Amino acid sequence: MRCLAKVSDLKVISHTSVQQYRSRLGRNVREIGRQLGVAYILEGTVQREPSRVRVNAKLIDARTDSQIWAESYDRDVADLFVIQSDLAQAIVNQLQARRSPQQKAEIEETPTRDLVAFDLYLRAKEIVDTYLEASDAGPSLLKAIRLLDEATGRDPNFALAYGYAGRAHNLLYFLDLDPTPKRNLLAEAAVKNALRLRPNSAEAHLAMADHYFRCYRDYKRAQEELAIARPGLPNSVPFFNLSGYINRRQGHWTEAERDFATAVKLDPRNPNAVNFFVDTFVLERRFPEAKLAYDRAIAAGMREPIALIRRAALDYGETGDPTTLRAAMAASPNTDVGGAETSWRILIALIDHNYDEARRVLAASTRTDFQDVDFSFYFPKAWYEALIARAEGDRTKTAAAFTAARVVLEARLSNKPNDPRTLAVLAQIDANLGHKEIALEEAQKAISLMPVSKDAYDGPLILQGLVQVYTWTGDLDRAFNELQTLLAMPGYISYGYLKTDPAWQPLREQPRFSQLVASMLSKK
Repeated sequence: MRCLAKVSDLKVISHTSVQQYRSRLGRNVREIGRQLGVAYILEGTVQREPSRVRVNAKLIDARTDSQIWAESYDRDVADLFVIQSDLAQAIVNQLQARRSPQQKAEIEETPTRDLVAFDLYLRAKEIVDTYLEASDAGPSLLKAIRLLDEATGRDPNFALAYGYAGRAHNLLYFLDLDPTPKRNLLAEAAVKNALRLRPNSAEAHLAMADHYFRCYRDYKRAQEELAIARPGLPNSVPFFNLSGYINRRQGHWTEAERDFATAVKLDPRNPNAVNFFVDTFVLERRFPEAKLAYDRAIAAGMREPIALIRRAALDYGETGDPTTLRAAMAASPNTDVGGAETSWRILIALIDHNYDEARRVLAASTRTDFQDVDFSFYFPKAWYEALIARAEGDRTKTAAAFTAARVVLEARLSNKPNDPRTLAVLAQIDANLGHKEIALEEAQKAISLMPVSKDAYDGPLILQGLVQVYTWTGDLDRAFNELQTLLAMPGYISYGYLKTDPAWQPLREQPRFSQLVASMLSKK
């Protein structure tokens, strides 16, 4: 519960991971405690009537399956948050947990007196906190904003709702789902409203940290806001996810791993937390640890089809063998979160030289853009049409498709000028269109805007754009030199992708390629 989560002396497991136990009859309390890594379990029921609410709660020692405390509350429905506060205070006292004056004040704070507004907020919060699992993040985030706007329309002083609205706007901007100045301004206005209403709110400062990071790539100011928020969010999965995400981009890999590990401990089934944690191992090419982390999440109950597919993708990234990934996607043919499964299906078809299947997969999707390996950039449909035609050797179709993809990316640049990720992909398109000098200029500009020293996550992806420019314009010596540089730092180029991805086909016939792949194999 939100109030208990404010107490730094307690480890409070998040809603995502505990809701699976809610409807289980005859559940084993000791086993639940073991799975969640907790000593105590809070159980209860809520009965609502038009004007009354009755809450029954009991605290159980999971180690002995014995009840150590119980209480009932029967009050006016308007006192729901007072009940939450009283309940939290009682449990804190029972467990003899320490709490700071700030934490005590936040436990007693009422976020809103409008229960309908609070329900709208909770529905939107679930969407924003699990955006990586949305089949289509854009419409999902827009829905969250509509819910939050309705909530703040009912209660204009609802600071938490403004903060989450800001985070939803930030994501739309950052993921290039709506990279317009207007979206940035909407995000800023929402976050400033939250801070105006609650200047000391940890959640509001978290939203501002998110805004500095996603809309301005200002990691210094984002870290300053995180430092303000940290004492008030000791059990916040969104806090540790964002802190880890920013630390990773600053090249603080140990700190990022620590943050993501904390988030997973707090919410073992949270898809965002698990994916960020696993992805950190993937970037460092520590595939055994990545697979172990995903296996633990699956054992804890995260068995959605997308989880099983992403676990199988680790096998491919490590070995280049798509067998388990192919089987996982065949078992869930309708799963296509953000279009990522379509891109994987196309990759497998290209590896198999099954170009008809690649075209069928792409044509079967109603999407216009698709995520790829890093889940934070959307490639237009024409990009994949070009990859298929290029692999098949059809130069006319390749040129037409890359030209169509270029139009899409140019439109993005008109909304978000000098975006380095977009420029890096545009450079690859121009390289394939035979515009070598333009491609090199775009790739170098992208690197100057986002060098590895500035962003240890996006920097290698942008440098990879330059390697692809060299690869597809025949400058193979420079391609190999830059590729070796890339492989010396964390990034998504792994043994599996390098061995089988058609993107590296021009290099495969060179003796240096075999030596390079062999050296990667020896390091595994």
